[in-house]
Amino acid sequence: MTYNRYRITCQEQVSDVLLAYLADAGFDSFEVTEVGLDAYADASNHPQWIEVLNELDGRFAFTYTWEELPDKNWNEVWESGFQPIQIGDRLLIRASFHPPRQGMQHELVIDPKMAFGTGHHATTHMMCERVLDYFAEEPVKAENVLDFGCGTGVLAILTKRLGAGRVAAVDIERPAYDSTLENAATNGVELDEVIHGQLEDVPIGKPYDLVLANINRNVLLDCSAALYQRISAGGTVYMSGILDRDETRLVDHMVRQGFRHRATYAREDWRAFDFTRD
Repeated sequence: MTYNRYRITCQEQVSDVLLAYLADAGFDSFEVTEVGLDAYADASNHPQWIEVLNELDGRFAFTYTWEELPDKNWNEVWESGFQPIQIGDRLLIRASFHPPRQGMQHELVIDPKMAFGTGHHATTHMMCERVLDYFAEEPVKAENVLDFGCGTGVLAILTKRLGAGRVAAVDIERPAYDSTLENAATNGVELDEVIHGQLEDVPIGKPYDLVLANINRNVLLDCSAALYQRISAGGTVYMSGILDRDETRLVDHMVRQGFRHRATYAREDWRAFDFTRD
């Protein structure tokens, strides 16, 4: 895949907001720079990215240039901007090129592939918090877990590490599928099923007690009916990948699909949600 780099010059506070909006629009990866932000995206969709940037230019103060990049080791580009995620002393998520930290209850080594993006530090943090809290309660009812849009596989791997029964993961992107398998092996975890495909490719069979979906607004809205078919009565769905501006739309839509909204969590401009099926 050929990538374009969109080099954005802006103030630091604007950079954080732009990253959130561009990630939601589909940009693949980001690198924080001294003058702002570099955003990377599939060159074949260049007109779409220009439209997004021009729309944001009317709302925020920034300038940008762009260039098509030659093929290179994109993992090296991604690594330069990746930071570990730490949740107190409960969990550290780091890449293999980061040193371990003492005193952590759980540590996962996750090496993603840039082809499907970096994910959002804030949303991953919130989803991992939800998983940790879920498994801290007694009794644990996670006999059947699904990580929908698994990306690196971090949530599936974490649930298995914490004692879940059967854990499945699904992602439409081939690099995500490969990365999930590799990261599971790195962490000594055997996932029960990893599917390269869509949510509809996940057999309904036995309903899932816990579903984790850290994706984006459009996918969550489009797949809500299929998700409802795969969650058990009384089961839990944790969702993230939603910006604050879309909170009401997402909650209202899920409630219309038959889910009950139990809680909303906030971190920076991102939101995470707790739903159940009664």
